[in-house]
Amino acid sequence: MILYLIPVLTALTLLAAAAAFYQLQVRGRETSERLRRVLDGEDSPDTVLDPRDTSLPILGKAVSFLAWLLPGHIYSEPLQWELAQAGYRHLEARKVFAGMRVISTVVLGLSAALIAWQLKRQPQEILILTLVGVLVGFYLPMMIVRTRQSKRQREITLALPDALDLLVICVEAGQGLNAALLKVGRETALYSGALSEELKTVNNEMRAGVTRIQALRNLSLRTGVDEVRALVAVMIQSDRFGTSIAQALRTHAESLRIRRRQRAEETARKAPVKLVFPLVFCIFPELLVVILAPGMLALFRALSDMAK
Repeated sequence: MILYLIPVLTALTLLAAAAAFYQLQVRGRETSERLRRVLDGEDSPDTVLDPRDTSLPILGKAVSFLAWLLPGHIYSEPLQWELAQAGYRHLEARKVFAGMRVISTVVLGLSAALIAWQLKRQPQEILILTLVGVLVGFYLPMMIVRTRQSKRQREITLALPDALDLLVICVEAGQGLNAALLKVGRETALYSGALSEELKTVNNEMRAGVTRIQALRNLSLRTGVDEVRALVAVMIQSDRFGTSIAQALRTHAESLRIRRRQRAEETARKAPVKLVFPLVFCIFPELLVVILAPGMLALFRALSDMAK
């Protein structure tokens, strides 16, 4: 049995090595592209997506037409913030999401039923597989949104301490909070497009007439990151009580750096536990084969000679 598992484990080892090499290459290209943009002086524009723009492509309009089957999604405010945390802030985003949920539910449900029917299963089994396909299709769009949320929130979390340091420098240099947010939004575009977009959106909201407190609260709702929520609370408290916002931001930046270092230490301590699986299942079998194969072959030859 072990001899049959050796090729499979070897293939998994090679696949893991190829994936790691690909990740290193992708990160190297991202770093090179970031350095090139810094050296060339490129900067992202100050404009962000206008949520009042209701234009959709033809496919998006066709998908959003099915949203009437789920009317609760169209006017759901929690769903609006869920999509905003994933980066979907269009006014028609809820309709498109509802339409995609209807399509995925119907398609996966019918696919499961057809597959079960082609395999000539019993009616009870066909019904169960159809229900499983319907449930998977119903929750699949939200799973995709949650995956994009976690990726975007991780990007914002990693970029926030450096952006906060730059914000402290801008405020202590004499800039107002609006100008400092705009400057930080421009600079963070080089390594975090999500955070840059959120900061520019805050600036645009305040320029459009939204109060600073409400704009900052919208920032915490759009990101869903605990660090951003704590930063917004500090800024609102400083603005409300008239304390020095530069000192408050500096203190909060120090706490964020400590938290980032603790997070890195936690990740490093998890590495030995995560290495147990590839070591036991992908490396040790090959080592055993390399070490024991010559002895086993010699033993088989000796036993065959004795039998003869």
